[in-house]
Order: sequence, then structure tokens, then C-alpha cells
Amino acid sequence: LYWVVSISMVYLNKVLMSSDGLSIPAPLFVTWYQCVVTAIICWVAGKLSEIMQKRADVLPTLTDTNETTKVHGKSFFSQFPKAEYKPSIGMKVLPLSFVFVGMIAFNNLCLKWVEVSFYNVARSLTIVFNVFLSRLILGNPTSVRTMACLALVIVGFFMGANGEVNFSFHGTVAGVCSSLFVSLNSIFTKKVLPAVDNDHWKLTFYNNINAVIMFLPLMAYFEAPVLLD
Repeated sequence: LYWVVSISMVYLNKVLMSSDGLSIPAPLFVTWYQCVVTAIICWVAGKLSEIMQKRADVLPTLTDTNETTKVHGKSFFSQFPKAEYKPSIGMKVLPLSFVFVGMIAFNNLCLKWVEVSFYNVARSLTIVFNVFLSRLILGNPTSVRTMACLALVIVGFFMGANGEVNFSFHGTVAGVCSSLFVSLNSIFTKKVLPAVDNDHWKLTFYNNINAVIMFLPLMAYFEAPVLLD
């Protein structure tokens, strides 16, 4: 399911970014809108979880002769926490949100400027940045074998870029920047998760709310003429 959704999002974003007659010449607005929808989905899922929990509390409970513990059937929505935004927690998540905004913005810009066939090549340096930043920020050691493998990835990146027929310098730079921010996102996520009780869904909600606010000045500066047209 993850593969299907992930690959589908690549093609869908490509259509929205650079398809004649269908694309919107405002990639930041498209990205902002996706963050809005994600935040709404998290809020709705949290509400449904709350409703399901209240309904479960009034159902008759099953008891065993040797146990007095209540047993409830859990629904799919029980995994989602109540989506409420607290500014104090939002500020703690803010460093990750800056990285998150850079990640999704450069990712969509990369898709706008390069072909789908070259997209994964432009984004292939994520593993290189993962190892480099883990050593730089977290102090994780790096073996010689790992460095040799990364050298092959870097060589493959330059070979793929050199062999691309419709090469785009801006798209390649955006892909490299996106790879950098993806690596930073994974590192900052580990640091920020305790602020949201180690709940990934709650972090997703806070991240997207922050991103919705942060994209507004960027859209006003870069895409105001297009949006007001």
C-alpha cells in the first residue's frame, strides 16, 4: 500500500506541477494546500477516535471470571489522538517544521523541473546525507565499507545526471536540497518526538499546522501575482 500511494503521489504531483492544461503555476500553493488537507484529515481522524472511544465506554463490557479488566474492541481510528494545537508544543516542533517545509517544497520543485524518470536520480543522495549528518550531528561512527558504498552512490548520481536527455540544473539542485532536508527531517524527528508524547500522528498534525502558517509569506512573496490573477 505504501509503494502504491508513494508512486501515485509522485505522478500526481508531476501532473499538478508541469502538465499542460492541468498544472497550476504555483508549486508553493499546491504544497500548502496538501498541508491543509493533511491537517484536516488528522483533525477528522482524531474526532472519529474520540467518538469511537465515547461509544465504547457505554457498551457493555466483557468480563472473565478470573479478570475484572474491561475489554473493548478497538477500531482503526483508535490509533489517532485528539487533534488540538497548543502554541507551547507548536514552538517546540517549529525547528522540525522549518526542515519539513524545505523538504516538501524542494521535493515538489524538483518534480516540476525534472522528468519522473530522473526524479529518483535527483533524489538519490538521501542516503549519503543520512550517513554524513548522522556523523556530524549525532556522532555515529562510519565504517570504511559504508564510505565505499556511498562513493558508488555518488558516482551513480553523476552518471545518471550526465546521461539525462532533458537535464535540468535547477531541478537537480532542488532534488539534492530535498535529499538534504529529508535526512535532516529524520534526525530532527527523533529529537522532537518526546515533545508530542512520541506520537507520530500528533507530530504530523503539529508539523502541518506550522507548515500551513510558514508557507503563507512564501506564497505572498513568490506567487502573489499568480494567485491573485
